[in-house]
Amino acid sequence: MTRRRHAQLHLPPLSARDALAVVAVLERAIAAIERAHGNGMRELREMQQLEDRARRRGLTTYNLDADPNADF
Repeated sequence: MTRRRHAQLHLPPLSARDALAVVAVLERAIAAIERAHGNGMRELREMQQLEDRARRRGLTTYNLDADPNADF
């Protein structure tokens, strides 16, 4: 089974005040990203869930909405 790579942040040890400040910044960044790309991200998540279900059943899926000029 292949493990997916996940984004990670390696932070130095923080005080409680600094940790809370980092959390506040990340929450604001998440909110801004969702405002800008929320609908598109939601559609991608739904497509990924469908593809994952199909893969578990041994089926192959094709995304016909993919950009034909994209480098794969």
